[in-house]
Amino acid sequence: MLFGVTLLIGVLYARVITDEQTAFMWQDVAENRGVILTWDEAKENCERLDLAGFDDWWLPSESEMATIVDNSRPNGRKIKTGFIYFKKNAVYWSASTYAWNAPYAWVIDFGNGATYTAPKEERHFVRCVRCSDFKKCIALFYER
Repeated sequence: MLFGVTLLIGVLYARVITDEQTAFMWQDVAENRGVILTWDEAKENCERLDLAGFDDWWLPSESEMATIVDNSRPNGRKIKTGFIYFKKNAVYWSASTYAWNAPYAWVIDFGNGATYTAPKEERHFVRCVRCSDFKKCIALFYER
């Protein structure tokens, strides 16, 4: 099974999705398709997030976000199956600053699965992540 879903009882429309391949735990809440923020606001939003009893969320890097892109899905929905709260054809921030132009950061377009850069003062959607098992995350994702 690719994803495990945790529904938070007593919290309306709040859920997290755990990717068992990477051990990343993804925020999947209504705000993921309705709130647009600048890059700085997006980073702060994730750092302040307290969801499912965890407060160690962060804005994912471009490579972390790429783990939930599914290019086999139809245009407009290039996000892995299991996510409920996403805006079709929308762009989401990553924490990755564009190395050659610091006022820009990488974004993921779940409409077509592409990544590109955008000015940090633009407003885009946000999806926060945390690691459900740090040993597994490090071994599978960061020690390459």
